[in-house]
Amino acid sequence: MSQQRKTILITGASSGLGQGMAREFAAQGKDLCLCARRLDRLEALKTELEEKYSGIKVSIKALDVNAHEDVFRVFQEFKQEQGQVDRFIINAGMGKGAALGTGYFEANKATAETNFVAALAQCEAAMEILREQKQGHLVTISS
Repeated sequence: MSQQRKTILITGASSGLGQGMAREFAAQGKDLCLCARRLDRLEALKTELEEKYSGIKVSIKALDVNAHEDVFRVFQEFKQEQGQVDRFIINAGMGKGAALGTGYFEANKATAETNFVAALAQCEAAMEILREQKQGHLVTISS
């Protein structure tokens, strides 16, 4: 019998869908591992959630998912702090791309690197932990 999913890691948790999911899961009594580039926003979210929902544990870490080595380190640190991560939600991304052929190659390249290559790094880091634990879920969100 598998244990109820309790600890959820969300990348890109400082705004948008990631922040919204953090609020929803906190309301369900889940412990959270939240990471994003903007640590100040994560600190405010952590305070908000822990004040509103007593009994949950919210861990936060600054993470730029384009720093691939940091992804592996941060995911492992969260696992060590929480003992286990039951669900990884790979949500960090960007949407600054433009129509092809309009002179915005660098913006499109940055979007592809973040939304695909960095997502691959996050999936790899998550699956290492999930394989070791022999349980859990991997969720990816893409735009």
